[in-house]
Amino acid sequence: MNYKNYNYFYKSLKGLILYKNSYTTFSSFLKIIITISSVYILLRDKTISRTKKNNIKVIKKNLAPKSKVFKDNFEYF
Repeated sequence: MNYKNYNYFYKSLKGLILYKNSYTTFSSFLKIIITISSVYILLRDKTISRTKKNNIKVIKKNLAPKSKVFKDNFEYF
């Protein structure tokens, strides 16, 4: 299941809370809250992991190799 599926699932569960009187899928309001909370945690974890992954890529991209740093700066050493 990818991130978009989580997102749509989360939105549909939120709709169930908004229109709870029209649906009889869940037997109690507490079950809906627990389900939405667990989906929210999954979404948050997915977002955090993607952010960390992207930050690592950016950091690796911005690192200059030692040869470039020391090649032009011989006069300072």
